[in-house]
Amino acid sequence: ILKNNKSITVLGITGSFGKTGTKFIIKRILDEKFNVVATPGSFNTPMCVERTVIENLRPEKDVFVCEMGDKKRGDINEICDIAKPQLAVITSVGPQHLDTFLSIDNIADTKFELAESADEVFLNFDNEIIRSRADKYNYTSYGTTSDCDVYAESIAYGSFGATFNVMCGDECIPVVTRLLGKHNVLNITAGVAVAKR
Repeated sequence: ILKNNKSITVLGITGSFGKTGTKFIIKRILDEKFNVVATPGSFNTPMCVERTVIENLRPEKDVFVCEMGDKKRGDINEICDIAKPQLAVITSVGPQHLDTFLSIDNIADTKFELAESADEVFLNFDNEIIRSRADKYNYTSYGTTSDCDVYAESIAYGSFGATFNVMCGDECIPVVTRLLGKHNVLNITAGVAVAKR
């Protein structure tokens, strides 16, 4: 199905945390201009990705946003073999599933299987492990510091939710959201970075 739909852009998303929220935010932003399908809920295994492609991927779709989960080395490669992502987002590297990965390096290596498979990758530079591995990839950085390609600044929280500006080159995009927390600021900033691309 994917081979027969040569015009579709496939975006893979992985991370120790933040991948599902980021996926839904990216889909919502891209829905403004494109016909988008995304893996539902926390569907992020090979079988779930295959099921999404078979049940939901139609010729009129422009973008497939594919969440990719893992519990051991090689899991992301397996999903990449199915989905063939051109673009990728790595949201985080942390100690989740340390019992099966045995080390943070193994976790990072597995997350970066997605970067190895894609042409371009969007990297959360607030995560030091991701930042330290970025140089060998064609990447756009996002985060909350001004040394990122796309970054959030002037973040404020209140009973209304959050307000902040996303800086993208010379462009300042004001954001108002009911979502609270720095993790949601990062998810939206990733969404803006992908949407601008």
